[in-house]
Amino acid sequence: MVTRIFLCNEQTEPEIRDFIREAIADISEGEQYIVTWNCGNIQTLKVGDRAYFKRIGSANQGYFASGTVVPADREYQLKLRSARYRELSEAYDIDSQANNFRIWVAWDACVSFDEPLRTDYLRQLPHFQGMPLEPQSDAGVFREEYVRMLEREWERQTQKAFRAGKGISLVDVYYRWGLEDIQQGFPQDALESFRQALKLNPNFIKAYLGLGDAHVSLREYAKAVGDYGKAISMRPDKARLAYYKRGEINFLLGQFQQAMADFQAAIAIDPNYADAHFSLGNTYFKLKSYEQAIACYSKTLEISPDRDLAAFRRGRSHYILKEFPEAIRDFSHAIELQPSNVDAYYYRGLAYSQPDVADETLAGDDFRKAIVLYQTQGKPEKAKKAKELLETLAIDSLPKARPRSSYAISASETDTNVVVDNPPEIIAEVPLAMSTSTDSNDDDKDEETSRLIMATEPISNEVAISNAESAISDLTEAIEKIVEVEKIVEKVVEVEKIVEVEKIVEVEKIVEVEKLVEVEKVVDRVVEKFVDRVVEKVVEKPIPFSIEDPSTAEKLAMISVMAQYMRDGWLVRSVDKSQVGYDLECTKDDLCEAVVIKSFTSDRDSFAISAIEIENARSNKDFVLWVVSGAAENPELRCLRGRELFEQFDLDPLAFAAKVRQAAVQLEFAPVALEMPQFE
Repeated sequence: MVTRIFLCNEQTEPEIRDFIREAIADISEGEQYIVTWNCGNIQTLKVGDRAYFKRIGSANQGYFASGTVVPADREYQLKLRSARYRELSEAYDIDSQANNFRIWVAWDACVSFDEPLRTDYLRQLPHFQGMPLEPQSDAGVFREEYVRMLEREWERQTQKAFRAGKGISLVDVYYRWGLEDIQQGFPQDALESFRQALKLNPNFIKAYLGLGDAHVSLREYAKAVGDYGKAISMRPDKARLAYYKRGEINFLLGQFQQAMADFQAAIAIDPNYADAHFSLGNTYFKLKSYEQAIACYSKTLEISPDRDLAAFRRGRSHYILKEFPEAIRDFSHAIELQPSNVDAYYYRGLAYSQPDVADETLAGDDFRKAIVLYQTQGKPEKAKKAKELLETLAIDSLPKARPRSSYAISASETDTNVVVDNPPEIIAEVPLAMSTSTDSNDDDKDEETSRLIMATEPISNEVAISNAESAISDLTEAIEKIVEVEKIVEKVVEVEKIVEVEKIVEVEKIVEVEKLVEVEKVVDRVVEKFVDRVVEKVVEKPIPFSIEDPSTAEKLAMISVMAQYMRDGWLVRSVDKSQVGYDLECTKDDLCEAVVIKSFTSDRDSFAISAIEIENARSNKDFVLWVVSGAAENPELRCLRGRELFEQFDLDPLAFAAKVRQAAVQLEFAPVALEMPQFE
C-alpha cells in the first residue's frame, strides 16, 4: 500500500468546513468519517492506501485530514456497474465520470481548516530537507522514505489541536478509551481499544505501552515484556518510558540483572529520570549492593527532593551497613516529607535502640507511634511486632548504667603494687585522690607542690610503702563509693523501666475496656429497643437477637471508626444523609478526611458500594475507606486510601436492587411470605 496526497481548495470545495465539523463529531464517538473525493483520472488506487488531505490556495497551505481508502458500499461500487471498469478497486464510486473518478475515503483524524500542518513549517525542519511537499496532481504518491516523518509530525499536530479543542484523532480516541478501561478495572476491554489504535497506526508507540499496561493488569507479564520491547525497537532513542516499564516487570519477576539494564538504558536517555534512578536503587538494594543503592537514592532526592520513599530506602541501606546516625537522619527526613510513613518510625526506633546510639526514650516514642499507625492502616501483624519490640526495649534491651570510674584497680594477695587498666588516667587522678583539701589558699598549694617535689626525690622504703598504702586506702574508699552510687543508679533505671512497662500495659487495658464498654452500651440499647418493639407487636415467637445482623454490624462499624478518630483528637461530623458519597467528615488542624465505612459479617464476603463512592475513591484526594470485620467485641479495622480500593477489591456491578413496593405488606421482624408478581 502507498500514501497519497489529495488536494483541497476551498473555492472548489465550499463545504469543507462542514465536513470537518461532522468528522470531529463522528471520530470523537469512535467512528470513522466517510467522504467521497475526486482523484482525477488516476485508476490505480487500492483499498487500504493511506490518504492525506492538503489545503491549497493563497494562505495556510498544509495537511488538515488523514484517512484510509476504503471499499464503497456494493450498491455504489463502479466495478459492479460496468464491465468497462471491472479492473478498478472496490473504492471507486459510481458517481465517477470519464477521466474524473471519485473514491471512498474514511477519515480517522482532522484539524481545523485554518490550522493545518503547514508545509512552510515542515520545510524548516532538518529531516524534511529535499522532501517533495508539492504533489503534481490529485492523489499523487508520497515518497515512502518520508512517510514515517510526516506521520510523526501529523500526530503532534492532531494532539496539539485536540488540546485546543480544534481537532481529533481516532487513534487518540481509542488510546484514551484504553487508558480509561485500565483505570476502571477492565483490562480486557483496554486490550481491544489499544489494538484498534494500532490497526489505524501500526507505529503508534503509546498504544504498545498501553497494551503492556493491560497485560500487566491481567498478570500476563511475558506478554507485557514483549509489548514494551516492541515500543523500544521502534524508537530506542525515545523509549525511556518503555525501558522503565519493562524494567519494573523484570524486577517483579526477580530478573534483577535485566531490570538493572533497562533502568540504566532509561537513565541514559534521560539522566534526570527520577523514577528510573529510584527503581535502579531498589534493584541494587535487592542485589545487596547497598553503597550503589545509596548513590541512586541520593540522585533521586537531588532530582526530586520530595520523594519520601527515596529517603526511607536510603535510610534502610545505611541501617544495614550499621551506619546508624545516617540512617536516623534519613528516616527523620522521610517522616518530615510524609508523616504517615509508619515504616520510617519503625526503623528509626530500631536505629535508636542500637548499642551505638542507645536512646531508649526516642526508640520507645517511635515504636509507640508505629503501633498506632500500623493499627490505623490495618496492619495488625506489624503492629504486634512493634509492640513486642517496645516491650523488649522497656524490659531487657535498655543499656545498663555505665561505670562512672575510668579505671579499675586489682591487687594480688602477695603483692602490694597497684595494677591499673589505664595508667595515663591513673597518673592524672592519683594526686586528686591523695589531696585532703579543696581550698585554694597558698598553704595548700605549697603543700601540694612539696608533695610533687618529694615524689621526684629519693625516699626510704618505709616511707614509700607508707605512702603507697595511704594512696591505696584512699583509692579503695573512693571506688567503693562510686560502686555504691552505680548500684543505686542501676536500681533507679530498673524501677523506671518497670514503671514504663506498667504505664504501657495500663493504657492498653484502658483502651480495651473503653472499647468493650462502648460495644456493650450499643448492644444494650439495640436489645432494649428490639424487646420493646417485639412486645408492641405481640409476636408469638421471639426472634433471637444476632450481632451479625447487617444493620447492627454497620452501626457497630460506624461506632468503632468514630471512636478511633475521636481518640486521636479528630472532630467527627456525620454527613451520610447529605448524599455526598461518604459517611463521615473528619477534621483535625489542617487535615480533612472524607470517610466511608463498610462492614463484613460472617455470612458475607462482600459489601455494597455506590457509584458516587467509587467516583470519590478515584477523584477525591481526601477519600478514606474503613473496612470493619470480625466480632463486635473485637472488631478489626482496615484503612484504604484512594486507589487501594481498586487494587485490593474486585468491583462487581449490581444488576438490580429489589425494593418492596409501598402497596405490599410491610416487612416486620418475623419473616412474612410475600406474593410478588412475575416479570413479564
